[in-house]
Amino acid sequence: MRVRPQTVIVALLLLAGCSAEPAAQPAASVPLPPDEWASFRNVDSCAILDENALSKIGKVGARTFSGASAHNCVVTLTQPDGTPLVARAFVGERPTQDAKPVDIAGMTAVQDSGCTLTVKTAGDLGISISIEGTDYDKQCAQAREVATAVAAQLKSPPQNQAASPFHGKDPCQPADQFTRQIGALTKAKRPTLINCELTGPNGTLLISYEIENMAGHAHGEPLAVGGMEGMRHQEDGAKDRCMVMVMVRPVLEQSYFTTRIEAVNASDPCTKATDAANESAKEL
Repeated sequence: MRVRPQTVIVALLLLAGCSAEPAAQPAASVPLPPDEWASFRNVDSCAILDENALSKIGKVGARTFSGASAHNCVVTLTQPDGTPLVARAFVGERPTQDAKPVDIAGMTAVQDSGCTLTVKTAGDLGISISIEGTDYDKQCAQAREVATAVAAQLKSPPQNQAASPFHGKDPCQPADQFTRQIGALTKAKRPTLINCELTGPNGTLLISYEIENMAGHAHGEPLAVGGMEGMRHQEDGAKDRCMVMVMVRPVLEQSYFTTRIEAVNASDPCTKATDAANESAKEL
């Protein structure tokens, strides 16, 4: 019987296909989660505490950033009897579960047991007003008074991309450059307005935009990142993690706007954190 050449070729191809290992497929990258904080990134927290609006409560002092976030602001009001009232505005807050509805100029607002009042502006997220102190009955009423005074600013939050180097910026970007350090994304989270967590097969990057008081800060190895002063720190014995901090520019006394990028569960984590910090700096 004559065997056709075509039959031999087909048989060889089938044998080759059976014996060969399956071709490795590139890992698929999960997408970044939707940015639920997008509508808050340009909001100027200090402009919410509008001087003219608050002057009916007391003499308005200087408005300054509060805590670690450039999206929080604090102001001291000197009331007619001379007592100070310290009010804070927090942007991109999520109310606690014990928060109850309150009426503030017809807006969707809730107030929790600690007297923090939140006006919801994007789903369950919003802008919070709180008062410093421990007299909760008094503070709850004062928070409602301040929120009512700045109702116009809460209804239409003032935008100002120049308020800080972080306004209008997403700490998860540039994600495509970050994946060069950790590989295709297997997990991505946006825990808060100022934080991002990206995980790939080669490690995790923890990215944050913060205000850092450098007075008592433990300084690490100096380095330059994107033309800015920075430092790199690795704990003894923690060879799979390393943190790079970049001091973007001064703010307040002894404090800086800083980006912090930490590589975790990674080989050569200091190189990964440094390279990621350089990519992040291009966004600022």
